[in-house]
Amino acid sequence: MHKTADPSLVRPSPKPLRLGPAPGLAAEFHPAARPLDDGGTRALMLYLHGGGFTGGSLADARERSELLAAAGADVVALDYPLAPAHAFPASLAAAFDALQAMATKPARLTGSPHTALFVAGEEAGGNIATALSLMARDQHAPALAGQLLISPMLDPQLGSASMRDGECGGSECVYAKGWQAYLGTCANADHPYAVPLNASRLSGLAPALILGEVGHPLNDEARRYAATLREHGGLARDLTLPAVAAEHALNPIHEFLRDAARRALNLPV
Repeated sequence: MHKTADPSLVRPSPKPLRLGPAPGLAAEFHPAARPLDDGGTRALMLYLHGGGFTGGSLADARERSELLAAAGADVVALDYPLAPAHAFPASLAAAFDALQAMATKPARLTGSPHTALFVAGEEAGGNIATALSLMARDQHAPALAGQLLISPMLDPQLGSASMRDGECGGSECVYAKGWQAYLGTCANADHPYAVPLNASRLSGLAPALILGEVGHPLNDEARRYAATLREHGGLARDLTLPAVAAEHALNPIHEFLRDAARRALNLPV
């Protein structure tokens, strides 16, 4: 559902990176295209592409990465392992290794000691980003300033009204196939890191901005997750936009990054 990139967002080719234990995972670095504030605050973001757990690549991540960079984030887009060859928890474990590597010396990427760490993802990548937030809370590290989720895949039951309205949810739909490949076994459907929407403990997580698109099949589960975070005392804002594109999303993302980063760094918001 991506649209043609806004010409104003066209930027130089991203820098290749290797993250995590040797030989490391392939990633690309997209430096921020605008400051978050006038105090040198930076938002370093791990971005995980969509693709239903079974597809997607760094090339597919570039349009979203450039949008996030235009909103003020220093973005690391990760080429995480895909199902079915790498079922749960392989992609999550790889993403956590990458996140930990980023957290060791974030100023190496941003050039600023005032750097806050974020996770972000779309669709299947949104699922992994939510699980990273849970893992970071449970392991007391790394400290996350926020999570940005774009139409996240959170409910393998696929029974929501927005899923039915989109004529999705049957056994042959892309989401059903993706969940089957990712979970591998039915037992994994009960694991909170695989299906964060069903986690019994959702308190103490990083603030969230959850973006949906008008008419998107995943809208209902995204809104349900935001509501559940708020019920558990978390900071969570959900917005349904005409499209997750520059003209609609830049300002909300920029404001979220700025405020969450400053809050995490104990600066006035």
